[in-house]
Amino acid sequence: MRISREIVARIEGEAKLELTWKEGKVVDSKIAFVNYRGIEEILKERHPLDALVITPRVCGICSHAHISAAVLALENCYETIGYPLELSAKAKGIRTVVLNAEKIQNHLKWLMVSIVPELAKQEESLCALADVRGKSWFATQEAFTKILKMGAIFSGQWPHGSYVMVGGVTCDPTYMDVMQARLLLDDVDRFCEAHVFGVSSEAIVSGALTLGTLQQTSLLGQVLEVLLGESFATLGRSYDRFLALGLDAGQRAQKCLKTRVVGADPKYVSESLANTFFEENGYTYSKSALYKNKYFETGPLARMMIDKEPFVRDMHRRYKDALPTRVLARVLEVAYLIVQTRTLLENLCIKEPSCKKVPFPIETLNTRGQGIVEAARGSLIHKVEISKGKIRTYDIITPTVWNLGNGTKKEPSVVQKALLGIEKPSEADLIFKGLDVCSVCTTQ
Repeated sequence: MRISREIVARIEGEAKLELTWKEGKVVDSKIAFVNYRGIEEILKERHPLDALVITPRVCGICSHAHISAAVLALENCYETIGYPLELSAKAKGIRTVVLNAEKIQNHLKWLMVSIVPELAKQEESLCALADVRGKSWFATQEAFTKILKMGAIFSGQWPHGSYVMVGGVTCDPTYMDVMQARLLLDDVDRFCEAHVFGVSSEAIVSGALTLGTLQQTSLLGQVLEVLLGESFATLGRSYDRFLALGLDAGQRAQKCLKTRVVGADPKYVSESLANTFFEENGYTYSKSALYKNKYFETGPLARMMIDKEPFVRDMHRRYKDALPTRVLARVLEVAYLIVQTRTLLENLCIKEPSCKKVPFPIETLNTRGQGIVEAARGSLIHKVEISKGKIRTYDIITPTVWNLGNGTKKEPSVVQKALLGIEKPSEADLIFKGLDVCSVCTTQ
C-alpha cells in the first residue's frame, strides 16, 4: 500500500512524501520537492559580487547564512591564488552576531510554530501552548521581532540584508548601536528563561541543566515530557552519524560517529542526482549530499553531539538520535548562541576597520572558491568558479539536501531511514518537521 502526503511546513515551503506500507509499517519512502527556481543558473555569467545580492534571496528565513557562505566563497578565491584576506575581529564578530540572530529566531520559530502545534494535535496537554490567542504566543512573537531587530542593527534589514563585502562588512556601528543590540538580546534571553528553559542561558551553558533538574512547568520540560512518552521516545531514529563542516567560532570541520568525534574534510563531500526521478510519481528538484558516499545528519543535533553538550549527550545515551534528542539539541543551542552573541557584543571594538581593501578587484581573478557556514538547519556550502570577470559556475549545497534528500531502498537518506517502521502518517509529519523542511533552499 502507498500513501502520498503533502507536507506543508509552517515556516518554509512544502514537499510531497510518498510512503510505502507493508504489514502496517513504512518500508520505503520517496520525497519530492516540486518547485524549481534555478538560482545557480541565474548566477552564471554575472559579476562575482552579484552573488552577494542574489544568494540571500535563496531563502526568506536563512538569508544571512547564504550571504555569509557566498562572501566566504568569494574571499576563498583570493586564498586559492595565494592572497588570503585577513579580516578584522570586528568584521568577523559582526558577521557572527547577525548569523546568530538568524539562528536564534529560526530555532524559536521552529519550536513554537512547527513542533509545538504538531505535538498539540496529538497531545491535549500542549494545546494551550499552541493557542495563538494566548499571552505566551504574543510574547513569542515579540521575541522573534527583537532578535531580528538586533541583527538588523548591523545588517540594515531582515531578511536579505546586503551588509557584507569581500574583506569585511559595510556597516560601521556606533557605541549606541552595540548597546541597543545588547539590550534587545537581553530581552530575548529573559523571554527564553521565562517561557522556554525555566533557567538562564548561562546555567545551560555551564552544564547545570539535566533531565532531572529540568522544570516540568517550562515549555521545554512539557515538550520533552510528551516526546519521552511511549509514542515518541524512539521515533525518528536514523544512522546516528553527524557532520558539521562550517568553521563558525573557529571550530574545524568534524564528524561524530555515534559518540566518537573525529576530524572531517569538505573535500569528501559529493552530490548525487541519481534518485531525483521517480518513475511513478514524477520529478523532485532536490539533489542529495553525501560525505564519503554516506548520508550524515547535519544541524543542531550534529553540532551539539560534536561539541559534547552534556544534556544532549545524556539524552542521546538514552534515546540515540530519536526525535526527543533532536528537539532538545535545537532548543538548547539557542542558549549557547545567546551567550556567544553577548560575548561578541561585549568585546566588539568599534574602532577597528569594518572592511579591508582587497589586493586585486575580484573581476580580474580566474579561480574558484568555497564558503561553508553552519546555518540553522546544518552545513551550508557555496562553491563559485570565476573566469574572465564572470561567474562560470555556482553550486549550493543546503542542509535540506543532507537531511531530506532521496537515497535508495538499500541505502536510504537520513529522513528515509528515520521513517522506516513508523505506523502512522502523522508520525511522518512529525519526523519531517523535526528535521525541518526548507524546500526553497532545496530547490534553489
